[in-house]
Amino acid sequence: MMYNSSSMRNMVKSFIREYGIQITWQEPVIETNSRGVSVPTAGNNTITSRVLFLKERFNPMKATTIAIGLSHDHSRYLITLPETNIIKDLIITDNHGIKWKLGPVDWIDIAGKPVAKQASLLEVN
Repeated sequence: MMYNSSSMRNMVKSFIREYGIQITWQEPVIETNSRGVSVPTAGNNTITSRVLFLKERFNPMKATTIAIGLSHDHSRYLITLPETNIIKDLIITDNHGIKWKLGPVDWIDIAGKPVAKQASLLEVN
């Protein structure tokens, strides 16, 4: 099977549309002051996005092998489209009201074109 950036992006988009969940997070409101400098104000914007939660890291180039023993990763991962503005240490809330903290944000590029972003998740209170 041959992958190119548009087919991989469409695959990620269709999985998010069909199996994704809604998440929300707070971003500070940024306004430009009289000097033309962007500064955060007192309010927050609630941002909503649809993402995919997985129980293993997504890697379209990984060969499938069977491993015996404790070699499996039991972390949860978030996958989203490149336009979604996620950053490390962002606290999100999923559709069940559970709060998650994002780990380092990794991206998937094919031929220099962004296809998706992914980040590990850690449940927080």
